[in-house]
Amino acid sequence: MIAFADLGPIEYFLVGDPSALRAVGWLARGQPFRTGAVGREFFDKLCVLLVSPFQPIATAGVARCDLCQFSGGPDVIHDGDVVVQMGASNLFVPGSGVLYVAPSLIAHYIDAHDYRPPDEFVEAVLRCPQTHSMEYKRLLLANGGSGLVAPPRAGSR
Repeated sequence: MIAFADLGPIEYFLVGDPSALRAVGWLARGQPFRTGAVGREFFDKLCVLLVSPFQPIATAGVARCDLCQFSGGPDVIHDGDVVVQMGASNLFVPGSGVLYVAPSLIAHYIDAHDYRPPDEFVEAVLRCPQTHSMEYKRLLLANGGSGLVAPPRAGSR
């Protein structure tokens, strides 16, 4: 998987204003990352958001965990009767004037590799409404995600 520094720019997505996008949880073997405990409330909310993330962009393939020695991480997470394919989607979380973008493997990184996301991302996840709600779409628009919600106009790039 491609690695990006936490809270740094992420130019992986060619939509809207890329300066509004901030990377969180794009980890790779050999790259340093912050470790430590996170609260259960945050982790549970993150997993709920990952069950059905807003996906404005199609990606090809499934990313595997580069940090696991043998298995490449889990294929799925379970939320009751719902099974979620790990590494197949991304999560866009509205912040204050930015959109945090995390790969779905972030839950595995936290659980298996002791990854600790930045505090501002943790707070944004705890405030984040359901990803298919109108409130979520409004927050995307208000924080630089117009290109994610509506296609760019001709000649705007």
